[in-house]
Amino acid sequence: MDKRSILEELLRAKEDRFAIGAFNIFNYLSAKAVISAAQKEGCPVILQTSSQTAVTLGVKALGSMLRQLADSAQVPVFIHLDHCKDLELVKSCIDNGWDSVMYDGSALPIGENIRNSKTLAEYAHARGVFIEGELGKIAGVEDDISVSEDDAEKTSLDEAIRYAGESEVDMFAPAVGTAHGMYRGQPHINFSLIEQLKDRISQPIVIHGGTGLEDGAFFKLIESGAAKINVSTAIKHAYIDGAREYLQLYPDRLDPIGMDEFLYKKIESAAIKHIRLFRKD
Repeated sequence: MDKRSILEELLRAKEDRFAIGAFNIFNYLSAKAVISAAQKEGCPVILQTSSQTAVTLGVKALGSMLRQLADSAQVPVFIHLDHCKDLELVKSCIDNGWDSVMYDGSALPIGENIRNSKTLAEYAHARGVFIEGELGKIAGVEDDISVSEDDAEKTSLDEAIRYAGESEVDMFAPAVGTAHGMYRGQPHINFSLIEQLKDRISQPIVIHGGTGLEDGAFFKLIESGAAKINVSTAIKHAYIDGAREYLQLYPDRLDPIGMDEFLYKKIESAAIKHIRLFRKD
């Protein structure tokens, strides 16, 4: 199936004021369920893998599995490496089937972050792969990434413009006040920064920490210029909470396939919910 690149799809989303959902998957079942949700909604989708998932399942094995699923889907499906601080792991994913990768140098001084991002961008672009970069520190916990609220750091406009201009990344994730994991209170999101960046940088803007935001916050993020919104915790809850529910409903049933089908529907439903929000249906 001929399809646009992930960058072309995100630029189209930016122009048309909708966002593409990027869902963190962790096994075959979760990947299939997210693709099914996208096919039912008739829209592109991004399968994200954490660094931990890539290392645990094996980069070659995971890349091969996801590539086969993506290439046989009836809608555009892209494979993306989420937060990765390890330059060699980023390169390995570039070489093993990922459409795009995210280098997370947000804990480094901006100059070093730019240098590393640019080096990886050159490596990725030479192989037809796109790269996402981050500036500022996004609070919360996601797999092996952990940033306390005290250490979280929002991005300034001047530094964001500098990073976007010098790093050569294709997608840009500024820290705007969202957080990984579940929110404990009302987040203070810098919508103004997103609006200003939308017209001053060429890259599509990425929002991390999509789980738990109110519908209105999603709509405002998209209207402000967000083109890619990441969802991880909601997919994990669908899987783990679904497993608990199944075992409570059927404590004596010894049926792994039946349990998988139950969890598949839970993940698919969670993905559909967010896809519809991001397209403002």
